[in-house]
Amino acid sequence: MSHTLVLRLLVFVSLFTGAGCTIDLGHARADRLSSTALNQDLFGLWVTRWDFQTPEDVRTIVADARASGVTDIFWQVRGQGDAYYDSPYEPWGEDLTLRRDKNNKPIQDRSRPLNPGFDPLRLAISESHANGIRVHAWVNAMPLWKGTDEPIDVRHPLLAHPEWRLRDETGTAQPLSDGYVVVNPVLDEVQDHIVRIVGDIADRYDIDGLHLDYIRFLSDELGTEKLYPGDARSLSLYNRQVGDRATIGQLNRSRYREWIRDRISTLVARIGEESLEGHDDVVYSAAVWRRPDLAKNRYLQDAERWVNEGTVDLIMPMIYTEDDSQFTSDLQAWYSVVDRRRVVPGIGAYKHKGANQTITQASLGHPRRFVLFAYSTIFESVNPGQERSDAGAKEREQKRAALSQFIDRVGS
Repeated sequence: MSHTLVLRLLVFVSLFTGAGCTIDLGHARADRLSSTALNQDLFGLWVTRWDFQTPEDVRTIVADARASGVTDIFWQVRGQGDAYYDSPYEPWGEDLTLRRDKNNKPIQDRSRPLNPGFDPLRLAISESHANGIRVHAWVNAMPLWKGTDEPIDVRHPLLAHPEWRLRDETGTAQPLSDGYVVVNPVLDEVQDHIVRIVGDIADRYDIDGLHLDYIRFLSDELGTEKLYPGDARSLSLYNRQVGDRATIGQLNRSRYREWIRDRISTLVARIGEESLEGHDDVVYSAAVWRRPDLAKNRYLQDAERWVNEGTVDLIMPMIYTEDDSQFTSDLQAWYSVVDRRRVVPGIGAYKHKGANQTITQASLGHPRRFVLFAYSTIFESVNPGQERSDAGAKEREQKRAALSQFIDRVGS
């Protein structure tokens, strides 16, 4: 009997017998995460792909994190079908070598070489481990590209594999825009590629964690006017797996979305079982939507199931709000359906004016286990989106001081 089938049977038995939401899965991956790891301090910080271009940028980020007491860095290594590490499977991220003017604004130069001349991930790991900081490789799963101009490198999957792109019922690909163009998550070859990407990172880099983001259906960017995925291949796959022979006009949309959600869950499970095979010490986590009901129903992200089936070790709900009552409500919604030890609140520091609210929200959850979004909100960064005014710099200085004092006060 397959491992996946065992998990599903256990879930069914749990539901049938009225058992609680925390399921004993015996040999599930999450059971191998020690109680120490579930209770140790996790003062986390997301570092985006726009925060570094040079080795000095990487060293500065790690030094800033250490000075503030950060224990875990969630370091972005994949943004949109590209790599911010030395990948044999995807081209270098273009932002690594993007030229900028005196105001730090991008200068378009499509003839430039894309190799930055160093490996940001390898350097980040080396610097972080030397300073007692854990590194989680942060992978954007579904985004394929963003912007109206195509990638420079012809090896980019948008150009090399146009069949991976999400298509509507007419067979038309999701158009390029200022939002993300995404892969079709139901296709086996798309899942194979993502599993291969993550496995390569886990095998070649001494990471402490693997962190998935955009591991959901991008409903807001796709809208409701068209059926995605609506192409013949996707519908044929649905027909074979579900046994529903309905035409597009007869299609039960709710059932179809449930199947897409299951396919996304299959990808999450495959990464844990295949990509992280032999890497039981690597913490497997995912950034998820702010509430379990919204995650499951709107974004087809069944993170509640991932935790309770033992597929992932930790989830980071992105509760990005300036409303403390909403923050508390959203966090409690997660606590009510999964083991709260596996929930690490994601706090949107960029939403907060001044430092007080960020610290308040850290206190509302587990004060020694949270992740802040993001580095450039708190520290000086090369990120071109950072506010460059004196007022912005002063606010970041205040946030740094407050964060350092808070961690020093509550940390073990």
